[in-house]
Amino acid sequence: MYFYLLPFILLLFTGCAPKAEIDYDPVYQTKVLTTFAIVHKSKTGYESLNEERIKEAITAELQRKDYAAAAQETADFHVAFSSVTQEDVPSNFSFGFGLGTFSRGLGTSVGTSHRASSDEVKMLITMLDPKTQKVFWRTELSKKLPEFTSPQQRSDYFNETVVEMLKEFPAKSAQ
Repeated sequence: MYFYLLPFILLLFTGCAPKAEIDYDPVYQTKVLTTFAIVHKSKTGYESLNEERIKEAITAELQRKDYAAAAQETADFHVAFSSVTQEDVPSNFSFGFGLGTFSRGLGTSVGTSHRASSDEVKMLITMLDPKTQKVFWRTELSKKLPEFTSPQQRSDYFNETVVEMLKEFPAKSAQ
């Protein structure tokens, strides 16, 4: 009877997937780039594990795009990144439930609403010219941090996130 509402209800529950914001200098000549170096001052403690995963994911994705890792002094471009975890970020989605009756023009209803919150990670990847230290390409993404049950799940999460963020960075072979 109400099957036509099912797609709308599913859209409400799933929401929209976050999309990476990308900005770049259209004049910068990326065609001459062949090597990169990640420049990053690591934090200490627990966050350093995630930073190492992000660094490995960036390296793997850029190598997949045919760039070669190099020493910082000889690299054609530098890659900097940062990640910040925010705890208990309120969701843009709330769910309400109402119950009502209608009899002889009278009605009653009972309603409740629950507003969910979760942890969110905000990541930024920046490509810099090593000579001028000017940014020529950057991407930013904020998304929900899922519950992890293993280190491999954490690695997979950061690999997928970095792939999404660098999806539009030009591959060396495509230039």
